[in-house]
Amino acid sequence: MSIFFPNISAPSNMDIEITSVCDLKCRHCYNFWRNDDIPVPSTKMSIEQADSLIDQIIENKVFHIILTGGECLTNYTVLTHFMRRLGDAEISFSMNSNLRIANQEKMDELAELGLPHLLTSLNSYMPEVNDKMVSREGAFEQIVNGIRCAVQAGIRVSTNMITTQLNKTHVFNTGLFLKDIGVTNFFTTRMVPCTSAGSELEKELQIHPGEEKTLILDEAIRVKEKSGINIGSLIQYPVCFLKDVVKYRDYVGRGCPAGRKMLCVNANGNAQACSHESRGYGNVFTDGVKKCWENMQMWRNDNLLPEICLECEWIMLCEGACRVYTKELNGMDLLATNNIELPSPDILDNDLGPLIRKKIFHVPRRLRWRKEDGFTLVSVRGASVYEVHDKIAIFLKERQATGESFGLNGFPGNEKELVRLVELWIVETSDAVVSEPVSTRAAGTLQNLKYQL
Repeated sequence: MSIFFPNISAPSNMDIEITSVCDLKCRHCYNFWRNDDIPVPSTKMSIEQADSLIDQIIENKVFHIILTGGECLTNYTVLTHFMRRLGDAEISFSMNSNLRIANQEKMDELAELGLPHLLTSLNSYMPEVNDKMVSREGAFEQIVNGIRCAVQAGIRVSTNMITTQLNKTHVFNTGLFLKDIGVTNFFTTRMVPCTSAGSELEKELQIHPGEEKTLILDEAIRVKEKSGINIGSLIQYPVCFLKDVVKYRDYVGRGCPAGRKMLCVNANGNAQACSHESRGYGNVFTDGVKKCWENMQMWRNDNLLPEICLECEWIMLCEGACRVYTKELNGMDLLATNNIELPSPDILDNDLGPLIRKKIFHVPRRLRWRKEDGFTLVSVRGASVYEVHDKIAIFLKERQATGESFGLNGFPGNEKELVRLVELWIVETSDAVVSEPVSTRAAGTLQNLKYQL
């Protein structure tokens, strides 16, 4: 049993590659096998395979699906089929796309099918640098056009900037440019090569740890201060690398869902815990989702965490950072140092207690539930999933069904438990301004919550 997330019976989220076909060839991509010297046949998932997988998703009560590739727009028929069936089953979904071949007609159709959010990549405000990184001339203008089309259709757009030696000084200008064209979230993510990619690619592109804060994180914070855009990283930094957790609170608490909440499926059905990992755990078409999930048990019992991480006070928020960017899966993240200079995690706490005692709360209609052995999972929004005590879950589900509000006096838990529900957006005040947290723990949004309360 994990010390920071329980062993759940099936994935709560799945990352599904509906095609391995991609119209770009990014030097930093975890799909290292797209190199010319390692030819692998391209694969597109069929409608029949999609239906088989969707049936299993429904059976296992998976909350959220990320549809990705390759480039998922190159398998558009299957993409829209997934969205229709998932929508009918009340399973939320989002999409990862480079948007190079997006147009207004497609984005409008996807919005009509219920797509609320997509993640794309733009690696520099300078067209020539972005195009070099994705190995395609003209890609910058095409991606920007795709972003504009998605925004026009009413789809929220998050943009990921993979930071390498080629673009390490471009964070500030890229972030401001993206804010100006309607992007909601700006992620700056360190390059993590696939575990089978070897050391040469890392040597070519990887930023020196000494530059990671000054050139990447500090500049992203400047973007947020100037523009108000949300910032973060798609890969958790070790808290012992960040050290100044107050300054870098937007990068604390994301954690890693690999093998704990998330199962990744390749276009041929092979299952992985993480898309950066080369090891497989079975095939969802032949072995089934349940068996593949059972095969990656090692990710859920803390066997992949170093002893120093297990003993650290920050383990609940750091989760050992990235399990793939290591010398071995059970080794320390290569950016990790030690926890000697770290303050107590209490430094991030806000005293919401006095405010909690005065407020009336309601349970949002968007919450979804899944009973587990001894606890209940609650899906807050998208891939944000948490565990709650059965007693509290029963209370919240009843209030959700009736619309009845409640205060601390009528709550079956204690004040600390109610504060946690507020921090994680599981309950809201009637006057709360609701927006999706960038982090899966709202460590970076507590000041906003305090203001709302």
